Amino acid sequence: MSSVTVRAATPEDLHELQWHLHDQRAEFEQQNLRNAVVMVIEEDGRIVGFGAARMAFWQIEPLLLTREFKKHGSKHAQRKGTYLLIRELDRWIGDRARNLSGILSYFCSIKGRTMQKLALSFGMLHIYRRCKFFGRDT
Repeated sequence: MSSVTVRAATPEDLHELQWHLHDQRAEFEQQNLRNAVVMVIEEDGRIVGFGAARMAFWQIEPLLLTREFKKHGSKHAQRKGTYLLIRELDRWIGDRARNLSGILSYFCSIKGRTMQKLALSFGMLHIYRRCKFFGRDT
């Protein structure tokens, strides 16, 4: 059985993560990950996804699984990794000892219905009616 964990990205991880972001450029806005708080999902010690929080009222984007992990990873591992990633970003933003910005809210654009349900179950709210933007105050 595989082991899925989440941790803060290291400076050494950023080149690989930037490559994955560029690889999925049609789906995600391109950004310099050095200007974000970045968490990675690992399965058995291998990076299989990541999430980044930018300081624009903490915009969470991307929340990305690698193509290989989406193709070969188990659905359970994908769901667990996604949940753990969201949880860790939420904890970091809400932690006044680590997040010294004073901004304790975040938002994200969520396209898929499954991810929208996860966002709602996680305590996020629709920012505007009938839109894909969700937000949360920590």
